[in-house]
Amino acid sequence: MKLHSRIFLLLMSLLLGLAIASMGFLYSSARENVELETEQRLVTAQRSFTDSLQNQQTFLSQNVVTVARDWGLRQAVGQRDTETMESVLANHSRRIGADVALFVDSQGTMLASTDLDIDHLPDELWSFLNNENEQRLGLAKLAGRYYQLVFVEVMAPLSMGWIGMGFVVDDALAMHHSQVTGVDISFMETAESGFAFVGSSLNADQKKAINDKGVITQGIWQVSSPGWEDLALYSELGNHAAGLGVLLQSSLNEPLARFQSWWMSLLSIYLAITLLALGLAYVFARGITRPLHTLMKAAGDIARGDYSTPLDSKRRDEIGFLSRSFAHMQGAISERENEIQYQAHHDSITDALNRAGFIHRLQDEIKVADEKGTHLIVACCGLNHFKDINDSLGHNWGDKLLAIITERLEQRFNKHCIANLNSSEFAVLISTDRVTNAYHLAEQIHQCFANEFNIRGIALSVSSTIGIAAYPENAPDAQGLLRLASVAANEAKQRHLTTMVYDPALDQNSIKRLTLMSELPSAVRNGDLELYYQPQVSALAEQRTVHGVECLVRWKHADLGFVPPDEFIGLAEKTGYIVELTEWVLTQALAQFAIWRKQKYHLTLSVNISALDIQREGFEELLLNLLQSHQIPAEMLTLEITESAAMRDPEASIAQLKKLHKLGVRLAIDDYGAGYSSLAYLKKMPVHELKIDKSFVTELDRDKDDETIVRSTIELGHNMGLAVVAEGVEDARVAWELERLGCDILQGYYVSKPLPVASLNQWLQENSRQVPSVTRIVDKVLKT
Repeated sequence: MKLHSRIFLLLMSLLLGLAIASMGFLYSSARENVELETEQRLVTAQRSFTDSLQNQQTFLSQNVVTVARDWGLRQAVGQRDTETMESVLANHSRRIGADVALFVDSQGTMLASTDLDIDHLPDELWSFLNNENEQRLGLAKLAGRYYQLVFVEVMAPLSMGWIGMGFVVDDALAMHHSQVTGVDISFMETAESGFAFVGSSLNADQKKAINDKGVITQGIWQVSSPGWEDLALYSELGNHAAGLGVLLQSSLNEPLARFQSWWMSLLSIYLAITLLALGLAYVFARGITRPLHTLMKAAGDIARGDYSTPLDSKRRDEIGFLSRSFAHMQGAISERENEIQYQAHHDSITDALNRAGFIHRLQDEIKVADEKGTHLIVACCGLNHFKDINDSLGHNWGDKLLAIITERLEQRFNKHCIANLNSSEFAVLISTDRVTNAYHLAEQIHQCFANEFNIRGIALSVSSTIGIAAYPENAPDAQGLLRLASVAANEAKQRHLTTMVYDPALDQNSIKRLTLMSELPSAVRNGDLELYYQPQVSALAEQRTVHGVECLVRWKHADLGFVPPDEFIGLAEKTGYIVELTEWVLTQALAQFAIWRKQKYHLTLSVNISALDIQREGFEELLLNLLQSHQIPAEMLTLEITESAAMRDPEASIAQLKKLHKLGVRLAIDDYGAGYSSLAYLKKMPVHELKIDKSFVTELDRDKDDETIVRSTIELGHNMGLAVVAEGVEDARVAWELERLGCDILQGYYVSKPLPVASLNQWLQENSRQVPSVTRIVDKVLKT
């Protein structure tokens, strides 16, 4: 076969292969894009559905509140006039188009209804009404049907019962939401035995296809039948309708039809271009035999990433034009690849190395360090309160600040050894002969932040927290070295330090903290936490009586064993789960306290709360409901908040404490003296007790400084009209010394260690046999 024929066949193969490959790629990409757009439509429709459902909730809520204020209804309820109640309910339900309206008394008994034949609300729904506040919203199953319900308590002025109105979950409701969202809506009831349609906008064929599928799963999936294909998105609705979910479906038929039309047009164009190219290849095959090898070699070099192959572009014929075009393409690809490579390793805001670029640089420096026998030091520098700057001034200001910080670092260090790892974290790398230069590096970085940053006439003060790790001492590779430096920086921030060098113990603590942080919610749900109680007694030796008990939480972890409260309480505050934990403690402790009151134990109960608790919306209502449900006088409960927690935001804390004070509960400042005391704020706080921190009490009889601090605190508290409690009383000498100084209440292992409920019950019985009142303790408990 002649050379030009072989060239033609080769060109034809290349052209056809390129056409087929590109068309295959375009086909798969376009098809995938159609499905992605449909998925996005489903996600958008899901949000619209949630908004539509919430709008109906709001509409019901507003109207049910109006009905609850209807004087005729209240009068009918007071007279137990069922006929009038049903008439009022029917009128109002017709007015707003509700499917059901009902009234239940304060015991959950159905007094009147427009469409329900039940005597009592289901236990789960009734429990929900008793545990929530004001309006009750949600989906629930009544008399075998699902409803979207709103309940409002009728007060006159005491609770007369609950009025509820709602819409039935059926095909009509599904059609309504389908019109709002633009996709098909189906309400599905799922159980272990299968699923069933509760209400749907689907036709019979679509329902059959879903039934034939046999399984409903969370997320997005496909369902099809001859002639049509849908994408479906299923999610649980939850609330008080366990097993009820919503299935959203969007058709792929129409977008796929448009795709097929576009595809056929594109295929025609591709075929035409391919045929034209083949014709030209045949015509010019004879003239390209000589430079063919050069062009093929250049193509192979480009495929390998080499763009330096010279091409003969002086010819004025087609071969010359092709060579010049190929050379231009060669240069353009090389330029774009260099730009992509640069962007992949540099931060777009500061033009410094990013994380990937810094790791690549670090890998190169590790090779050099291994050859020279030197050390590498990596410092992770986190900007403190950078988010506040972004939130206050905007991201444009934050970006400008990052750029200025980068300039300062580059003036002091090698530009190629500085990286912006993320929006608020930098990294600096140096090579050194001595690892001890780590602190010198940190000091140089801190100096970069010594002067204010002037942006558009505004001076900003920015500080940093630095974590340091060294190679090869701390990690054998670049990824590990950077990670350990970041671990040290995070630990430094938690300890409020400016600089910290990595310690292997930090990694162990990090893993343990992550474990505890993730397992604390399940520990509360699974009953792994237990409440212990430590007695508090009067400090007077001749009249020592039981004053009360302090509630303390304990965690017995299945793998880690006993977890000290100091470890997981701090994590709970950091994650915000302290709010749920405090609610659980209050619920359990007050329930037990109610039992003690029935047993005629005259005690007070102290419970620790955090700053997040007092700032929590509805915390006062929670306390009031718990106290009322257990019939516990408010003054029997003492809430303890640490001095440091109260001083984080003293003005806000004082305002919230005043609200709690109005409820009648007692308030105490815990660990007084261990934080930054402010008498100016202390005198404003509506507290009843000061609890002296145990660090001043334990060695009170041997340390004159502790004695001075304790005496001053007791005198201060008494002068302000406050009771003074000493915790950490470990022996008789300290107890008698506290009595001499005028302390009011003692707490510590000398009185009793923290005890579980059963042990505390026995302790109270053993120490109250010789006196009529169980609030007395026999002298043997505290005598030396």
